[in-house]
Amino acid sequence: MALQQILDVTTDVNNNDLCTIDIGGWDFAVVQLVSPTGTFSFLTSNDGGDITGVSDGNALSATNFIAVTGTKLSDASAVTTLAASGLVKFTGIGQYFRISGAGGAQVTKAIVRLYKIC
Repeated sequence: MALQQILDVTTDVNNNDLCTIDIGGWDFAVVQLVSPTGTFSFLTSNDGGDITGVSDGNALSATNFIAVTGTKLSDASAVTTLAASGLVKFTGIGQYFRISGAGGAQVTKAIVRLYKIC
C-alpha cells in the first residue's frame, strides 16, 4: 500500500521563479513540468534556516540548497535540470525540495507527486 499527495505548484513556479516544499517523511517525489519556456533546476537542503530559540525553520526560510539528481522517467537518464516537458523521479533527498526557473522561465503546468510506501 502507498500514500500519495499531489501538489499543483504551477502558480509558485511561474510567479516566483521557484517553489520550495517540505518533503520530509515522503519516500519519493515525482515532478512533472509541462511546456517549460526555459531551464528549471532541482535542488535540495536539510537546512530549514532555523534560529535557535526563535524558529524551527521551514520551507520559506530554508537555505543552503545544492543540486539534486533525479531520474528522467522517459529514458532513465540522470538529470539535475529540465528544459522540456517531462517527469523526473527523486529518491533519498533532503527535507526541502526546490524547483527553480532560470530568467523568468514559465511552465504550463508544474505538478509534484509525493508518495510513501507503507
